[in-house]
Amino acid sequence: MSWHSDDTGGPDRRQEPWPDDDALALELAAALEEQELLERVTASAGTAFSVHRGVLALREQLDTELFLLTLVHDSSTEGRLVGVRDRSGQPPRTLVFQGDGVGVELEVGDRSVEGQLIPARAGHVVLRRPDGDVAQVDTDEVGYFRIDARPQGPVRLVCTSDAGTCVTEWLSW
Repeated sequence: MSWHSDDTGGPDRRQEPWPDDDALALELAAALEEQELLERVTASAGTAFSVHRGVLALREQLDTELFLLTLVHDSSTEGRLVGVRDRSGQPPRTLVFQGDGVGVELEVGDRSVEGQLIPARAGHVVLRRPDGDVAQVDTDEVGYFRIDARPQGPVRLVCTSDAGTCVTEWLSW
C-alpha cells in the first residue's frame, strides 16, 4: 500500500475520508491482518529453508556414512615395544581402518600422519575435525600420503579415490 497522494488504489478505493471511526478501525484492522499474514509466511519460508538445508546436510552425511571405515587395529591397545632408533622411546601409533573392500593404514607420529590407501591407488585425503578441515593432500600413485599436522581432539580422515569416498571413525589422537 502506497501513501503517495497520486495513488488511487484502484477503482473501488475510497477517495473521501472515512465516514466514522468504525470504518477507520475496520480498515486499520484489515491492514494489520495483512501484515500478520506476511510475517507468518516469511517465518514459514525461513523455517522451510532451514529444514531443507538440514536435509541436504544430513543426506551428504548419510552418503559418506555408508562408506564408513571401521577401526580394526590400534597399536595403542597392545603392549608396546621400544623402538631402537626412536628418541622418544615410543614407537609411532599404527591404525588400520577397513570397510567393504577398501581401507587405510596410518602411522601417527608426534608431528605428522603418514598412511596408505588400501588397495593401493591414487586419491585425495582430508584430515577433518568436527569444526572443519585441518589439512588435505593428494596421494601418490600407490596411495601413500603424509600430512604434516597432528591436531588435538576428535579427527577423522576423508579418503577419496576412483573407487569412491570413505571416512574413518572419529578418533582422538
